[in-house]
This record gives sequence, C-alpha cells and structure tokens, in this order.
Amino acid sequence: MRTWIAVVAAVCAFASSPIGARIAFAAEPASGCGIPQDIHDGWTMSSPDKQGLNAALLCAMDEGISGGKLANVDDIVVIRHGVLVYESYYDYPHQLNYDATTRHNGYSMTKSVVSLLVGIAMDRGLIRDLDAPAFFYLPENTDLRMLDKDPVTLRHLLTMSAGVGSDRIPGATFRYSDTETELVGAILKKVTGKTVDVLAQEEIFTPLGINDVEWLKSPFTGDAMSSGGLNLRPRDWAKIGQLVLNRGAWDGKQIVPASWVDQSTAEHIKTDEAALGYGFQWWVGRSPDKDSGVQWAAALGFNSQKTIVIPALDMVVVFNASRRSRNMVAPELELLDRYIVPATD
Repeated sequence: MRTWIAVVAAVCAFASSPIGARIAFAAEPASGCGIPQDIHDGWTMSSPDKQGLNAALLCAMDEGISGGKLANVDDIVVIRHGVLVYESYYDYPHQLNYDATTRHNGYSMTKSVVSLLVGIAMDRGLIRDLDAPAFFYLPENTDLRMLDKDPVTLRHLLTMSAGVGSDRIPGATFRYSDTETELVGAILKKVTGKTVDVLAQEEIFTPLGINDVEWLKSPFTGDAMSSGGLNLRPRDWAKIGQLVLNRGAWDGKQIVPASWVDQSTAEHIKTDEAALGYGFQWWVGRSPDKDSGVQWAAALGFNSQKTIVIPALDMVVVFNASRRSRNMVAPELELLDRYIVPATD
C-alpha cells in the first residue's frame, strides 16, 4: 500500500438545529459535512459526536476528498452503534453522480451476500457438509470430478481455493475466481430451486427493508450472477454490513446463523494481498488503532467498492466509487485508517 497522505487539518464548528423528528442531532457541523438525509429507509440517525466520533476529523476527510487531495470516491457511509452518523456524496465532471436514493453497483461485494445465503441454506439442512464433494450437487460439471486428485468441496469454492480448471491441489492456495463463486450460486439453486436474487430478496432484503434492488443476469444462463452484478443504495450496503456486525440478527430476528457469520468472516486462507486474508467470500484485514490495531471483515468489489465491518469499534463503513483508483485496495483503506478509525479515539 502506498505512503499515507498526511491528515488534512480542518475544524467543523457545531450549531444547534433540529432537522426532523427522526433525526437526533444535538448539533450540526457548520460546514454541513456528512449530515445524513432522512429518506425513511429505517435508519436511525445521529450526529457523529453522540456516537463517540470526532466530527472534525470526518470533516477533514470530507474536505480532502472534495478538494481532490484524497481518494476519489462517490460516497462514504458510516454507521456507529447501529446508527447512521455520516454520509457524503461527491460530484465529478462527466460521470453519473450519486445521492442517498441512487443504487450503486457493488460488483464483487455480491459474493459476500451469496455467502450469507449459504449460511441460511445450511441452517435449514439444505446443505449439510461443506466438505462433501461439490460434484454431488453438480454432477453435470465435469470440472468438479477431478478424478486424478482430491475432490473439490464447497469449502474450497467458498475460500477461492478450489483450483477449478487448473492443476492446483484443492484447498492448497488462494486464487481469486469468479467461476468458483458462480458454482456456489449453482449449488444454491440446486438445493433450493431458486436463483440467488430470489433467495436474497426473500431471506435478506425483505427482512432488512431493502426495496430498491437491481441484480444483473448472466448472458450465458439468464440467471442472476453470484460473482457480481448486485446494485444497492449505499445505505442498503450498510444494512448488509450491519447484519453481519449483528452476527446475523436484525430487529430481534435471526436472519443468518450467528455461527455462520463467525465462520465466514474468519480468515481461512492467506491471499495474494499480503495484508489480507480470506474467509467464506469475505476478506479479512486490520487497521491501525492505538497499539494493537483492529480487525475487520469486508465485502470488496471492483472500482474499490467496500463494505467494511469492524466489530471492535461497533462500526460499519461503506465506500463506493465509479472510477478505478490507481491501487484498487489502498486509497479507501487509507481513508479508513487515517480518518475514520482514528475518529473513534
């Protein structure tokens, strides 16, 4: 990752101003940076300081992005203690600009939603063993037979270690593969009789109050893709993150088994990125925080889409972007590490 950019100095003054019955701001930054809109999507809202965040540091980040000195992002959403405390949308010339009501393509963040569906299927007994050979579910797929070596399992597919179509030994090494996630989706369809978009709508989106969904279809099968193509509003991506932070619970109901959330967001294999591990379709990393640092799990996608879950800080952070950064991983993690995590001190 590239050298950290110095923190931009900025101070946001506060002034008392009620902005609606559902928004509990004790004070509001004079610059207006990061104030969430009330779009009646179920989020409780508050000022950052009420949830233990340094608003001045968040405003410094906002100023740096708006001034072109920091990573180009379309939006940032921050949830703390289950409350929406900060959201900001940035305008760029010659491209679509976003707001709280606009869907954003999550690209490979889709994979992490599919992982949640696997946990739900296992909880219902539709999938019983992650280590059963995958060709038991998909006997028509000759790549999964691999008679000359150990069989590919669903665990291998979930950890991107199956080596489908290669000479790698299943489970030995990580190799990022859309194909392997598509096979996970095919297994879900075989055991449930439903495509991933239908499953997600029934099992996740409806309970979370996510109503504005677009899911692109595969040009080959006509089914919704498992490896990418899910478009949600940024604040709905944050709901996915909050569901994971809640260990699968939402409004008192267990949507995804807590044990599956724990398993899928734990590191199971090292990746090509030195600082990142991989779970079951979730990335695992760390951010510096005081002496020890904090661990997070994240859904990551092309063009630096990120839904980051930080249990130790009781926080969810969403980044969306439409232009590929010079380094797909580093710029937004720099914003996380230099501004958002330190704002909790």
